Amino acid sequence: MKQEVPAAAKRYQEELLAEVSADREAQGKKPLDDGDEPPEIGGRKRDNTSKDPECGVFHKGEHKRCFAYEAHTACDKNGYVLEAVVTPGNVHESVAFDDVYGKLIQSFPEVETVVADAAYKTPHICKKVFQNGRVLSKPTSVP
Repeated sequence: MKQEVPAAAKRYQEELLAEVSADREAQGKKPLDDGDEPPEIGGRKRDNTSKDPECGVFHKGEHKRCFAYEAHTACDKNGYVLEAVVTPGNVHESVAFDDVYGKLIQSFPEVETVVADAAYKTPHICKKVFQNGRVLSKPTSVP
């Protein structure tokens, strides 16, 4: 069933607006008015046949779809899970990053390098990791 639900706001919207406002102020311009508009309504597929309406449609490949959840994890170099966040199957990795990263850094502040695949290569994630004084790296292939 396709049901209209409030679309999730970008997590970094407030951060971005603060930066834009600071830049405008430095240039002697008025701050932006974000309008305090309600979140936009968008479509999301929900499972009304099961007892779990919170799961989301997970896409694997071009044609394989199922209602599922995803576990977004942070592991150490030995593969041990340090932190995890579970989301509906239709939540992209880059959206779940803030929660996993926040929990990881709170529990393990000594982390210096964050290794992540291409799904995490977004300006917001790169900026967040670099501003925290850490290095963002991509995984190397194993021969």
